[in-house]
Amino acid sequence: MKQTHAISHSVQNSPFTRSVVRDCYARVATGSQRIHSPMNIVSSDVTSHHLVPVKIYRDNMSELAYLLRLLKNLSESNKWITLIAPPAGFSASLLTQAGIDAKQIRVARPTYQHNALSLLEKALTSNTSAVVLAFGQTDDFRTVEQLAAISDTPAFVIDGFAAQFH
Repeated sequence: MKQTHAISHSVQNSPFTRSVVRDCYARVATGSQRIHSPMNIVSSDVTSHHLVPVKIYRDNMSELAYLLRLLKNLSESNKWITLIAPPAGFSASLLTQAGIDAKQIRVARPTYQHNALSLLEKALTSNTSAVVLAFGQTDDFRTVEQLAAISDTPAFVIDGFAAQFH
């Protein structure tokens, strides 16, 4: 049941998200070494050039497909796919169904000593992750923008996943 429910979610089809997720996928598909590039941002909803906000909703599967292909391609580097603070309803089977080896998926949950922000900072600076997916609101991770800008690790902030279960 979890698997079916997780697959029915998708990425919000905003012009910014669509272009950034697809741009990242295109760069990986063409073999570009660097995912991030300077870009002009016109959306007021966007808080960072390098922390890509991804909003979840049920009616659009195309952006989710691009994101999963991007994650699959990035996983070929044999580095971790790091999930920061995934909600209880998130199923890693969504990633394994996309062809990502379950042994490459690392889940970091906040504790009393380390909140989601500090876990994201550690994941970006350790250079052990192919990609980092942080779950929460983009504003919660705003202070990491400069770090994400100099990191070679792509980072996505998945917003709205838990709200789909209520």
